[in-house]
Amino acid sequence: MRNYLISIILMIFLIPLSAAAKPKNIILLIGDGMGEAEIALTRAYEFDGDAGLYVDTMKNRGSVIVKQLMVDDPSKIEFVGESASGGTTISTGNRTSSGRVAVKAEDGSPYKTILEEAQEKGFKTGLVTTAIITDATPATFAAHAQNRYCFMSSSRGCQQFGDTPIVEQMLDHNVDVMLGGGTNLLPANAAGGGTVKEKAESLGYKVVTKREELLDLSAGTKTFGVFSNGHMPVEWVGPGGRGADFIRVNDNRVVMFPEPAACEINPAHADMPRLEEMSKFALDSLYSDEGEGFFLMIEGASIDKQAHVARPCGTIGEMLAFDRTVKMAVDYAKKHGDTAVIVTADHGQATQVIFKPEAYVGPLRRDHIPGLYQLLLTKGGNELGAYYGTNNINDQAHTGVNVPIYTYGLDNPEPLTGIIQQTEIYGVMKDYLFN
Repeated sequence: MRNYLISIILMIFLIPLSAAAKPKNIILLIGDGMGEAEIALTRAYEFDGDAGLYVDTMKNRGSVIVKQLMVDDPSKIEFVGESASGGTTISTGNRTSSGRVAVKAEDGSPYKTILEEAQEKGFKTGLVTTAIITDATPATFAAHAQNRYCFMSSSRGCQQFGDTPIVEQMLDHNVDVMLGGGTNLLPANAAGGGTVKEKAESLGYKVVTKREELLDLSAGTKTFGVFSNGHMPVEWVGPGGRGADFIRVNDNRVVMFPEPAACEINPAHADMPRLEEMSKFALDSLYSDEGEGFFLMIEGASIDKQAHVARPCGTIGEMLAFDRTVKMAVDYAKKHGDTAVIVTADHGQATQVIFKPEAYVGPLRRDHIPGLYQLLLTKGGNELGAYYGTNNINDQAHTGVNVPIYTYGLDNPEPLTGIIQQTEIYGVMKDYLFN
């Protein structure tokens, strides 16, 4: 009887201890430039504004205020962010100025990132993006630089401050899985001699450059996968490959609206791994029932990049790919437990959903529509106008809108609901993983 009671007491105390020892994981998904307007554009095109996007089903949500510090005077604030400053704010909880990667705006000294802290505590780590792997967002988790464009030793961005090339820093961090674009990085010279590819292999990475190679790899392989020269091709393009453009006018400069047309599949994406395929490989490789857990950052990079060049179909296709990946991440968290999924954006973009502008007096003329415009035909057969007016050249500017945040699996989601500052995301991730 005495032994039986001892067994019962041990069970009472050991069950909670074993539960507490179960690895905890974070999947952070960043839709680059994913403001509410980019989500609305996608929702309108694919679902005629009705239900269909997975992020719309996520119940725990908030709205994030984005700010950065001025380059010339870091004591002052700019109310529009960009990827290096926004990624730094998310990865470290500290604001910096435009172009700086996980370093202080004042003196360039490094901030420790959530990925670095996770590694110090024995967590596995991963970075997945549809941009070049050294782009600002992934770099802010595993590198420190005063110029975000110091990708490799030959990059002109390395000359300004003498930063160590970002690709070499990321490899030296021994991130378990890194996947994105950047085959052009592989032949670059590495500081210790040889090439970046040789450096990666010497650190134990399996270097892959093709979708089939990635899909054939065994889960758990330490992988450096780069699948395109620079940023990865997007999934969709506009009708005839065109994006938004200046509106056409007749001889009297009266506006002639284009016929609405549907988005098209981009043939250049045919041999690329999809975002969800790269993310699934990373999740399968990082997951374990033992150890401390993992931290994985997944970026849908070209939601932003296509808005920069006023190509709404590109943004829509990348937003849908990102949305599918969010669903996969939440399904993973539901299956395995003790996994928090955080979905947000680094900054807002220039996209606006408008209809055909009207002139209240006289005909609609060219100067009434000064920006770039494209008329799309939605899946439901309706007209959808996309407009870009932050710049008169083909490089649209970011906007200072709030960006969304969605969560699943946090012990207490309340700190990331309502209106929050972008700096608050880091603290919630740190508390979840380490406390």
